[in-house]
Amino acid sequence: MLKFIGVGDLLNQEMLNTCAYIKEGNKMLIIDCGILSFKRMMELNLFEDVNEVYIAITHMHPDHVGALASLIFYLNTKNIVSKNIIVPSEDEEQKQNIVNFLSLQGVENDIYNIVKDEDAIIFNDMPKFSYKKIKHTELLKSFAIEMSFADKKVYYLGDNIDEKYQKSIAKKLGENDLVYTDCCGGNTELHISLLQLANIYDEKVRKQVCCMHFKDDENIDEAKRLGFSVAIKEQSKEEYLKKIMSH
Repeated sequence: MLKFIGVGDLLNQEMLNTCAYIKEGNKMLIIDCGILSFKRMMELNLFEDVNEVYIAITHMHPDHVGALASLIFYLNTKNIVSKNIIVPSEDEEQKQNIVNFLSLQGVENDIYNIVKDEDAIIFNDMPKFSYKKIKHTELLKSFAIEMSFADKKVYYLGDNIDEKYQKSIAKKLGENDLVYTDCCGGNTELHISLLQLANIYDEKVRKQVCCMHFKDDENIDEAKRLGFSVAIKEQSKEEYLKKIMSH
């Protein structure tokens, strides 16, 4: 469903910062934009034939928002007409946090639009987009994203340690629904552990739960061993061809 520009945590240079997108026709939704994401977007040539971009930010840690200003500047130079940042309808403070963050980096607010989540009708088959506040860190507000499509619901948890919210998803998870969640190998104060996820989601639905935001390959191996899906960083055409040639 989602494609991934990066699947790693803050310090994972190889896997890059976790950043996902959906592209349909000339419209594109980007979820998060970390400090290691922007260069990769250029390598993947993601904005070819795009004229309407929506950006959703789960929280303000640098591996999720660090390249946002660069992205807005770039889209402006590419003459992409519609540049939209989606903010929570019921949280004026978070909206102001994003506006101030961009202003401090010289991004004038007349070159992008602020769109409330309740008004974010991005794709024809996605009638609803909404933020849900979740637990991550006491210092920053963090939000999950819920997207309703014609045949499924998609839950995206950028960073979280919110067992209560995860359990609420598990209780109502439909057979076509998908969950994207960060994870960690052990117990931390910032990320939900793979053991916690295994206790929340029954084995029969774990393939519908896609883990991301990896510290290292051991996290990936453990997620697979437990039966979860794992997010995979998208390859550029050049990388794909090089891999084929090497075999």
